[in-house]
Amino acid sequence: MKSIMTQINRRKAFTSLGMIGSAAMFAGCSESGLGVANAQSHSAPVWNYVKLDPTEVADRTYRLYSEGGCMYGLVGGVLGALADKVGEPFRSFPIEMMRYGDGGVGGYGSLCGVVNGGSALIGMFHHEKPKEQREAMIAELVVWYETTPLPQYKPVNPEWADDAEPSVSGSILCHLSTNRWCDASGYEAFSMEKKERCRRLAADGASKVVELLNRDLDGVQILGELTPQVQSCIDCHGQEEMGNTMVKMNCGACHQFDGKHP
Repeated sequence: MKSIMTQINRRKAFTSLGMIGSAAMFAGCSESGLGVANAQSHSAPVWNYVKLDPTEVADRTYRLYSEGGCMYGLVGGVLGALADKVGEPFRSFPIEMMRYGDGGVGGYGSLCGVVNGGSALIGMFHHEKPKEQREAMIAELVVWYETTPLPQYKPVNPEWADDAEPSVSGSILCHLSTNRWCDASGYEAFSMEKKERCRRLAADGASKVVELLNRDLDGVQILGELTPQVQSCIDCHGQEEMGNTMVKMNCGACHQFDGKHP
């Protein structure tokens, strides 16, 4: 009997630890407006978007950037605004995990956290909608990032540099985006001026994501058109012809063609 009771008590203990661990997982950050999850709530969270002000979210993202980088600032800016406006489940979102996107995923210089975080938010609010609709919104975000002179956001009180000259990245890869900005501005990649540039870029990205979500909420169709260059590449190398490339990003960022290429 004693052995059976010991097993029962152990089960209860592990069950309690599991509940505590699940609640602790949902730790949030300070200014983002996200806090600790309500461990007593067992209903599935409903992640419904409500319209936000792009300018207010951009300002919030700029302030949050210093706590965790571009992806953290962008996602925290949007979800923090929703937490203030709606409350749960946005207050319980574990925003700290978004720090992994800094520096192109853990400093590897790959996918920029602005595109990474922005796409994650689009996915959050479109998980029950057609894949084509989600991908069209992400495509517009990506093409905007690749072709627009950025940053454009101008903080009222700049913290790390007075100005950040805009440049066209031509790529969603962090290292290419950064290098082209460095070439255009004359500043080094590890300078405070570059950090200010990325901080403002995150604010621009948050504003763009909110703009897309607002338009979608209003029922405006988002086409997600690719650039003519990318579409031309896909026409030959995509699924219908050679079928050896899965890509929508700017091909010219990595591949250079001579005049003989069709």
